[in-house]
Amino acid sequence: MPTSSFTGTTWFDPYANSFGQWYTANVHLHSHSWWGTTDGRKNSPKQIDSVYRKLGYSIVALSNYQRIDSLGYRWRHLPCYEHGYNIQKTHQLALGARSVVWLDCILPQTLFVKQWILDVLRPTAEVIVLAHPAFGRPSYRPSDLAVLAGYDCIEVFNHYRTSLAHWDSALSNGIVAWAVGNDDCHDVSSDGETGVCLTLVQLPSDWQPHDLYDAYRRGRTIAVRTRRAQLPLGTPRQRLSEDSLVVELDRAADSIRFIADRGHIIAIERNTSRAGCSTQPRMHYLRAEVYSGETIYALNPIVRAERSSIIQNRRLIEDVPATLLYRLVWALIYANIAVSLRRKVA
Repeated sequence: MPTSSFTGTTWFDPYANSFGQWYTANVHLHSHSWWGTTDGRKNSPKQIDSVYRKLGYSIVALSNYQRIDSLGYRWRHLPCYEHGYNIQKTHQLALGARSVVWLDCILPQTLFVKQWILDVLRPTAEVIVLAHPAFGRPSYRPSDLAVLAGYDCIEVFNHYRTSLAHWDSALSNGIVAWAVGNDDCHDVSSDGETGVCLTLVQLPSDWQPHDLYDAYRRGRTIAVRTRRAQLPLGTPRQRLSEDSLVVELDRAADSIRFIADRGHIIAIERNTSRAGCSTQPRMHYLRAEVYSGETIYALNPIVRAERSSIIQNRRLIEDVPATLLYRLVWALIYANIAVSLRRKVA
């Protein structure tokens, strides 16, 4: 399984030449579904509408398990669902979903199975997000993200877990993936999971769903962990200035940190509204985090590239005999379960 860092003589900045305004989004949210058998039964669409409007969100999408539902109440419909029903909680968000994929492996998944699932999901949705990587047992390991491909974003902030180490593992190995934050709310009456994680996404004022999907795919997002959807520093601004990455804020932050390869903190500036970090030849990516009280902003990185756009290349080389054997075993397991259920019903 070959791995490599980003290479190139120039830097790609996902925020360069962007335009529009910043909107607050949460696309990981559960409501009453499947006759109340899934977690989210406490949330009615009316309650969700009321709470998220009061918190000032502009974009909200339901992501019920294995089901595409519309929130209604004048929210723009963004077809989305959370894929996965395995015991390890290896889940993905399918945003802009065209259909529901029912394929999954219930027991703990190998690395190749995780890639297989992503390959099946990829053509069925506009954006694929790895959900809560650090949650579960865990759902994804940092070492998994050194080689997995076929997705667009990593949910680095989720009310269950923070997954910055997983993100750095992907970036350190040349996997381009952008940061998002989502509540993963199952109970809107709980302060601990409502308005605590969000995505700032840059869109034109007359945006349509395809603009949102494009922004997620191109990295025009900022992941935020906070309380009650508060943005104490407004929206950070990032730019390349000669040989430095510069971050500017509306007000002074407690600290601005710059992180490079392997998640190493390169520099920290404290009590400032502006900070810069020089790029160095040994760096393959450089990203910034901004801290203010309980709020953390995770900005997308600049990465080395040879051109103005970058793509995510597949890394895993499939072991065909092992894959066929694994799938055969799973087919037999599922067949045995189906026969057992049929006998019980009869």
